[in-house]
Amino acid sequence: MIKFHSLSQSYRKVINSIAFYPSLIAIVFLVSALITLFFEYLEPVKQFELRFSFILVDSVENARTILSILIGSIISLTVFSFSMVMVVLNTASMNLSPRLVPGLISKKSHQLVLGFYLGSIIYSTIMLINIDDVSSNNTILDIPALGILFALLQGLASLVCFVYFIHSISQTIQVDSVLNSLFSRTKYEMNALVELHQNQDEVSSGKFEQWHELQSNTGGYFKGVKAKQLCNILAREELSLYVCVKQGYFTVKGYPFLRCNKPINNDTQLVEEILSCFIFYVEEYISDHYSYGMTQISEIAVKAMSPGINDPGSAVKAIDMLSLLLIKRMELKDISVSSVQKNATSRLFFHEISINELLHDNFTPIRHYARSDAFVMENILEAFKNMLFVTSGKGLVSEEIYRYLYAIISDINRNIVNHYDREVLRNMLEAISRVNPEEGDKLLTYYDKK
Repeated sequence: MIKFHSLSQSYRKVINSIAFYPSLIAIVFLVSALITLFFEYLEPVKQFELRFSFILVDSVENARTILSILIGSIISLTVFSFSMVMVVLNTASMNLSPRLVPGLISKKSHQLVLGFYLGSIIYSTIMLINIDDVSSNNTILDIPALGILFALLQGLASLVCFVYFIHSISQTIQVDSVLNSLFSRTKYEMNALVELHQNQDEVSSGKFEQWHELQSNTGGYFKGVKAKQLCNILAREELSLYVCVKQGYFTVKGYPFLRCNKPINNDTQLVEEILSCFIFYVEEYISDHYSYGMTQISEIAVKAMSPGINDPGSAVKAIDMLSLLLIKRMELKDISVSSVQKNATSRLFFHEISINELLHDNFTPIRHYARSDAFVMENILEAFKNMLFVTSGKGLVSEEIYRYLYAIISDINRNIVNHYDREVLRNMLEAISRVNPEEGDKLLTYYDKK
């Protein structure tokens, strides 16, 4: 099982590598070049070439010139494109967030373009080394004319790919484009979870307190689980399992991050089989969990508030997106359930990240760096007002939001002393108080203690 787990980790690293799709496409072009050469000199193909000779290369010299130009030109495009990728990764890491780098590296459209370049080079090279210069007549039948035509078309397609690549790469380093992309992908993952939770019963975390603990056999960041594989194991053994920690939590070897409804610690093989279904790695992909997308948006806001960048407008946009995602999170249940069959007794329970945890993880860094900026703090208060409006100022979620508001007001009282700024912020607090007058009056009283 450990060997299988290691193989699974290697597989994930390979498919998320920038070289994965280019390598596959290069192999496809290599095979297509060999297939083209196989059919090139068949009699029906020769007759076709003679019939349409006006669109084909008819001399060895011209063929070599065209292929040499194509190879050199596409190599230049490839080098420039790879250089642009490195510039984008460096810019994204410095100006946006280092956590964006894995997502940019694994962006499929860029990998497909680079793969097309490499494949075209390989295809043209195979055609070049198969030009027959033995015949003194140098007729169209002595050269892979059809293959050279395909190579020329690939060269023209490479120019189109290059224009697309430049456009796409220029969009990638624009903060608005990055934020919109992160927001869309994060919301997509949350919508998928909302649909999953629609027919799910409410489960209290208290029911798991008496379950038996299972300890981690490795250290690292818990990133996800192979749910289908694990549910099959649980159904086979008639077990239910509860994952105690949130995704992204750092565990050490021996940490009890699982609870099982039956004591299975003595069955070493079964425990190893269960633990092999859990994924630990460093990179953060939004497809694994929506919280990673929220973290990346939060870090972009923090970077925007740094003295070297000083872009409060981007920080405000990130704050607004976080508020919308937190509102979407309110539609999720605190415990999510997975099972192989709808009516199966075996269940896999997940601890969903609470509103309080999301507020702390995403707004605390922003609050720390923007505590002296009245403009950003005003927009943070407005974001919280919108969240309270959705919750109608009631319930546990509302209580967590109000509790965090006191931390925000405490920072405002310590760092913003300008009377005009404080009046603007007080007006925003008055707007918040209209959602729930009782709690709002307490906030205003706390604010006015300054």
